[in-house]
Amino acid sequence: MIDPKIVSALKQIALYGGNRDFVEISTSNFGKDLGISQQSASRRIRDLESNGFVDIRRFGKKIWVKITKKGMDLLKKEAMDYRRIFEIAEKIEITGEVISGLGEGKYYIMKDGYFNQIKEKLFFEPYPGTLNVRVYARDIEKVEMLHNLPGILIKGFVSEGRTFGNVKAFLCTINGKDAAVIMPERSHYTDVVEIIADKSLRKELNLEDGSIVDIVIFP
Repeated sequence: MIDPKIVSALKQIALYGGNRDFVEISTSNFGKDLGISQQSASRRIRDLESNGFVDIRRFGKKIWVKITKKGMDLLKKEAMDYRRIFEIAEKIEITGEVISGLGEGKYYIMKDGYFNQIKEKLFFEPYPGTLNVRVYARDIEKVEMLHNLPGILIKGFVSEGRTFGNVKAFLCTINGKDAAVIMPERSHYTDVVEIIADKSLRKELNLEDGSIVDIVIFP
C-alpha cells in the first residue's frame, strides 16, 4: 500500500503545476503547505525521487520537480477512488459510436469456460459475438472508472493448453436493450468497450458502423 504521505506530496506538487512541467520548489514553502518541517519536506522529495514518482533537476540550491508517468498514474488512481466515493451513483451513462471489431469476440464468447459462466452469472445465453463501441472523449474517464470497479467476475480457465484470463462484466442497457459490458480484468485503458447480449445487437437495434448509441451501465 502506498504511504498516504507520498500521495499528499504528489498532490501538492501537481497543484504547483508539476503535473505539466518542471516547477521550482522551495522546501520551506513545500513544508508549510504539507504541515511539516523543511527537513521533512526535503526528505519527502528525496523519497518521491527514489521511488520514481518525480524527476528532479538541481541548479545550485534550487530544485525543479516534475511528476513522472508513474506518479501521475498514482494520482489518477487516487482521483478515481474519490470519484467512486462521491460521484458514482446507481448507474454510469456513456455515449459512443459503433465500430467494427477484429471478429475475435465470437471465438472467446463461445468458449465453454466463458459461455457457461455468462449464462450462470449474467442470466442470458450470449449471442456469439460482441458489439464494439468507441466511447466519446467526454466519457472516457467513466470507462477508466470501470477498470477500477470489481464488476461481475467471469473466471479464467485453461483450455487445450492455453490460458484464458479473468473477465469482468457489468450489466447495462444499450439504446434500451438489456446487455452487458465485458472487459479483461487486466487490460490497458482504451476508448472502446465491448458489449454482449442474447441477440445480435446490430440486427436487434438496426445498428451499423457510425451509429450513435447510449449505454447505461449498472456497476
